[in-house]
Amino acid sequence: MKQKRPMLVYLDPNSSQIKKYTISKTKIFIFGTLFLIFSAFLLKLSVDFIIQFSQNSEISRLRHHNQLLQAELQRMSEKVNHLENRLATIQSLDDEIRTYLDLPKISEDVRRVGVGGAEVDFTNRLPESLPLRDNIIQNWNVIDRLERELKLEQQSYQKLLTTVERREDSLRYLPALKPVRNARLTDGFGKRIHPIFRRLQFHKGVDLACPSGTPIIAPADGYVTFAGRNGGYGLFVQINHKYGFETYYGHLRKIYVKRGQFVKRGDKIGEVGNTGLSTNPHLHYEVRYKNKPVNPLDFFFPE
Repeated sequence: MKQKRPMLVYLDPNSSQIKKYTISKTKIFIFGTLFLIFSAFLLKLSVDFIIQFSQNSEISRLRHHNQLLQAELQRMSEKVNHLENRLATIQSLDDEIRTYLDLPKISEDVRRVGVGGAEVDFTNRLPESLPLRDNIIQNWNVIDRLERELKLEQQSYQKLLTTVERREDSLRYLPALKPVRNARLTDGFGKRIHPIFRRLQFHKGVDLACPSGTPIIAPADGYVTFAGRNGGYGLFVQINHKYGFETYYGHLRKIYVKRGQFVKRGDKIGEVGNTGLSTNPHLHYEVRYKNKPVNPLDFFFPE
């Protein structure tokens, strides 16, 4: 029996004629093959287009990110420059304060090295293929240096602050005021003929003549270690001012303080009198440093 071939029937709508087309296996194979080739070609074009579009989008995105990164690096560099200028100002101020306090300045070598630990190697943190890698490493190195220098300045500031506080504290206890105002110096510090015993003696303080009852003030902060009668001193007050300084006050008429009392500079501690071995109203005033008499006139600073 003869095998029938596939056939296409076409009806012409204009002429109402029927046309028949016989399709052989060869034609089906050829047309099928061409269709597959064409489909494969279209598929390849579509895939290439999608890949190209995706790559272009990724390149565009990376280019945009790169521009943003460059802009951030630029702002970062500007900020670093600003911080460097601020740090230079702080270092200059540090030098001025050290000069004022008579302290040695920090050397440039110490400032460059900074303090603590070893320098950080940022090259191992970033892959070599990273865009702008050198710029990032450079900025990180600068930031690391600034951190070290700022830490150094912080430590220096703490030392300066401690020094200032210590010196302010020591000034509070320095007997820098004249204990009686408008007094006349009648006997100075050193060897003299004693007005009563009439023999050469070392005068351990100064005699300040003024009317009886003239207020006597503490020349500095301190604690009263003695308040009462003390032999030839008559009514006598002794004040310990810390840091090795003591002051003595002799021949008082009245005492306003008591032993163990804390007094501040300018507080009234008594009145000038004529008690003890004294020929007229005056204040015998001594300054001692580490228990050795020193000339009180060296400590009379302008009020």
